[in-house]
Amino acid sequence: LRVEQGGLKEVFVDIYSITGDKKFLQTAERFNHINVIYPIANGEDVLFGRHANDQIPKFMGVAREYEFSPNDIYYQAARNFWNIVIKDHTLAIGGNSCYESFGVPGEESKRLDYTSAETCNTYNMLKLSRQLFMLDGDYKYLNYYEHALYNHILASQDPDMPGCVTYYTSLLPGSFKQYSTPFDSFWCCVGSGFENHAKYGEAIYYHNDKGIYVNLFIPSVVNWREKGLTLRQETDFPAEETTVLTIRAQNPVETTVYLRYPSWSKGVKVFVNGKKIAVKQKPGSYIAITRLWKDGDRITADYPMCLRVETTPDNPQKGALVYGPVVLAGKRGTEGMQAPAPDSNPALYNDYYTYDYHIPAGLRTTLKLDVKHPERSVQRVGTELKFTTSQGDVIEPLYNIHRQRYVVYWDLEKE
Repeated sequence: LRVEQGGLKEVFVDIYSITGDKKFLQTAERFNHINVIYPIANGEDVLFGRHANDQIPKFMGVAREYEFSPNDIYYQAARNFWNIVIKDHTLAIGGNSCYESFGVPGEESKRLDYTSAETCNTYNMLKLSRQLFMLDGDYKYLNYYEHALYNHILASQDPDMPGCVTYYTSLLPGSFKQYSTPFDSFWCCVGSGFENHAKYGEAIYYHNDKGIYVNLFIPSVVNWREKGLTLRQETDFPAEETTVLTIRAQNPVETTVYLRYPSWSKGVKVFVNGKKIAVKQKPGSYIAITRLWKDGDRITADYPMCLRVETTPDNPQKGALVYGPVVLAGKRGTEGMQAPAPDSNPALYNDYYTYDYHIPAGLRTTLKLDVKHPERSVQRVGTELKFTTSQGDVIEPLYNIHRQRYVVYWDLEKE
């Protein structure tokens, strides 16, 4: 159980859910790694030095087991694992690990390497977040889901070569992304990557017997057949702060629409058919709108976004710049880069990267700004998500930066 086998548990639970044959559930339980699951269930972080993407699927499997087993340890273990990883092992873009392993809890600034943030890990953390949300409906899981989706998953895809993705999404200041190639560099994160970019719709909407939950602001249509109700969402988020939901219903339907109120937004404004409604909820919750919905009803929500700096817990002089839910990165040119990505050589490198991540001498990784009021030092350019700093830096979402060097974690200097 100390090798990369974590996903087998989930597979056997899935087979049990289809067949009802208990031998498959019993087989899944044989894969319970007690030396990890029980300490985590008790709130003990035993992740240091362990292979990260071996552990995450184990707890996804445990969460699935809990659906069919009354053992509360399973739920406690899955929930505690998620909390521990998010609090003490997650990097600015929502990914985790360095050289594929978990580090010392809280030492975020020491994990900034070209092997930071293996994409498979985030693929599995999103699966676990989705599973836990379906178990208890806690807002926090979808808050993380949005953050990791935009800042790691979306940032991992090569826009010029369909199907090619990153293994690691480097967070070494001044480094760059290396994408897979169609025939010569094919990694585990390519396999999960095929799924990543086909799943943007899977976590937008959920429902239960109380109503329908709108968790992500992505242009989409959902057909809630049981209620005879359709929602169409139109938005240019995150380039704009507004999302519009239009109701279609053959007959009036009384239910509740739960709008996610993101933690990164304050002062949200919500309108139903052009009339402003009172919002009593706080950021980090859901805005519940219960009424008899009729065909053509329209919900408009404005979510103000602002700049903030997220410093590392172990080094307050190092941090990332974030706008709303979007992590921004500074462009640093192409000096010394190899393009296209070189072939991997399994005989020598076990199919890992085969080139030097040397950072050119003199490449600046410092950012002067007012940390408490970063908008005084960073200005948005036009309507695009593009910013400039008082130092002349061009800063954009990490998901927009390809084939050039960048900085996500800055050495902060007071302006």
